[in-house]
Amino acid sequence: MKLDFDRALKRIVAEELRGNNPVPDILGFLHLRHLFSPDFSSKLEGLLTEYKKEACMPKSLLKIDVPKANFTIRPMARPTTEDWLIYEASIDYLSKRILRDKRICKRSFSILNFKTPKGKRTDAWLKFDETSRDFYKRGYKFAVTTDITGYYENINLGELRKRIIDYLKDDKEGEEITNVLFIQLRKWSDERISEYGLPQGPPASSFLADIFLDYVDRRMEKYKGYIRYMDDIRIFCKKKNEAKIALKDLTIALRELKLNINAKKTDILVNKEMEEKLFDPHKPLLNIIEMTMKSRNRKLIQGNVIPALMKLVENAFLNDAFENTHLNFALYRLGILHNSGLNFDKIEVIKNIQENFVSKPHHAGLFCDFLALFPNDKTIPKFLISFLKSKDNIYEWQELKVLQSLLRFNFKANQSEIDFFLGSAQNSNKHFAIRAFYFLLAGKHGSNRDRNLIIDSYDSLFDIHTKMAVILSVQELGVPTRNAFYTRIKRSENNEDINRFIEYVKSLSRSIYFLTTERPKIETYEQFEKPFYESI
Repeated sequence: MKLDFDRALKRIVAEELRGNNPVPDILGFLHLRHLFSPDFSSKLEGLLTEYKKEACMPKSLLKIDVPKANFTIRPMARPTTEDWLIYEASIDYLSKRILRDKRICKRSFSILNFKTPKGKRTDAWLKFDETSRDFYKRGYKFAVTTDITGYYENINLGELRKRIIDYLKDDKEGEEITNVLFIQLRKWSDERISEYGLPQGPPASSFLADIFLDYVDRRMEKYKGYIRYMDDIRIFCKKKNEAKIALKDLTIALRELKLNINAKKTDILVNKEMEEKLFDPHKPLLNIIEMTMKSRNRKLIQGNVIPALMKLVENAFLNDAFENTHLNFALYRLGILHNSGLNFDKIEVIKNIQENFVSKPHHAGLFCDFLALFPNDKTIPKFLISFLKSKDNIYEWQELKVLQSLLRFNFKANQSEIDFFLGSAQNSNKHFAIRAFYFLLAGKHGSNRDRNLIIDSYDSLFDIHTKMAVILSVQELGVPTRNAFYTRIKRSENNEDINRFIEYVKSLSRSIYFLTTERPKIETYEQFEKPFYESI
């Protein structure tokens, strides 16, 4: 039973680079090869065999709450590194077999993300949007719109397993991998509600969540206007009575899977309401911007695209109904233009972001990614540190994104700020991933005295992530002191992963504190897969 762990590793790293990892790794998984050397796959195959024999169990999920636009939070999680590699590799293996089944309904557009791995993730969403517009143009005057309450959290694992086994059609090896997969899923579900829920974050979960609704798709495909993208469901009808019946049938079909529609987000839109609530009025403008960007004509981009993007950003902060789409679209492309040497009013954009930083915590990833484009701007770190110290620093995920971006700035922290980093790192009430990034900031900006204080914190740590952060954060200590610390750890820990990470840090030719990533430019941005926020 051979799984493709190399492919799984590429997918995990890609998720990290897109900002789509809810609990980021301190080095963006840059060190994984060294950590699992000399035989990357053999270690994971061995762990897979241990799970199969139930000689050991998967580790607990790494969890964090992510803020939504209305200041509520949703639970996000990812497996630990080894479990995540097994999870992704297992789904990669199973998805190829499941998607060969001709019974798979073609009404799910999100499943295209897995059928066409070379395609862009946003292509599937665009096809969903284009099909919706086509129904409207063809005279479908009514549209049922809804999604599912607590979708990932309420997926019944028993039902999911039965359906996967059914698709495999006596594929013994596939069933064997499925059994190991559900050892993982049940262990993770026991941490919340036994037999229910998938970790929301990994791409593997997206496939399982999508295929779980294939039963509903097949029940609903009798309606020509039924289409779906994950749990975003639309049913276009020509008569209102048909729309009502379709909504009733959908509710019953979901109930059979122990799922419920979200009543607050359910509506039957009529004629112009569709234009207002479903279809972005600026879509033609976005298309023109995209075509001009692809033309690589710098003169046209400078004269036409930049003013349009700046206006989109300005309007997005003024109760724009399509705020997410416009803000994400515009900031991502302005970043590309900045990387390409084109000029725009960066001060105005940064000011807008700072003014909305507290009121829009769900955009923290997008905001911090844009701000990090200006590593030599001394005002941005001051703003971010001020936010970290303020009462507005409420959401762990937002704090995490701020810390990640701070590591990328070239500024000299004063002793008060270093003490704040170190004190926050030593605060056991903080999320372990947050503590890890505070340690890195303290090590990067502190003196050897501060790094010795970091060393003093090591013995009180229990989490491998914070321990690895401490090991990395003292890499600039004097060689004798640093090596003495590393030797002491090796003797006391007797942990293979820790020992290999120490050797990795010692092998570095220069000090690093974060993963350096290539940023797209006008000439290359079509080669890049869009970041996670492009599909929101």
